[in-house]
Amino acid sequence: MISCTSNEEKIKALEGYWNIDEVILADGTEREFPFSNHMDHFEIDGFKGVKNRVSPTYDGSFVSYGNPIYFQWQEKDGDLSLTFQEGDGAYTQTVKKATKDKLVLLHENGTRYTYKAYTPNEE
Repeated sequence: MISCTSNEEKIKALEGYWNIDEVILADGTEREFPFSNHMDHFEIDGFKGVKNRVSPTYDGSFVSYGNPIYFQWQEKDGDLSLTFQEGDGAYTQTVKKATKDKLVLLHENGTRYTYKAYTPNEE
């Protein structure tokens, strides 16, 4: 099977601000995610990156909260994997889809996170 999006394109698309749109647990249960002004911001530098939880402010900037979560990315069996280090624990998520509008991450525990790209309100 040939992927329409290369892993290099996926890693470029990953960088940015993302709102969680849907979470489906491993057992198929959908977790409700009401509108929130909190989002995940991914930054990539080489084969390493950081994910921060952020909120937009009235002037268009962002405020970060919580601790940054560092990760490394690698290609494995044709998939793009992100290995996160949080405290003493580590976990892996596979990038199933990453475009300018949509991001889908599959956690090693089977939970699927679907994000949509953040678009600021234009008022």
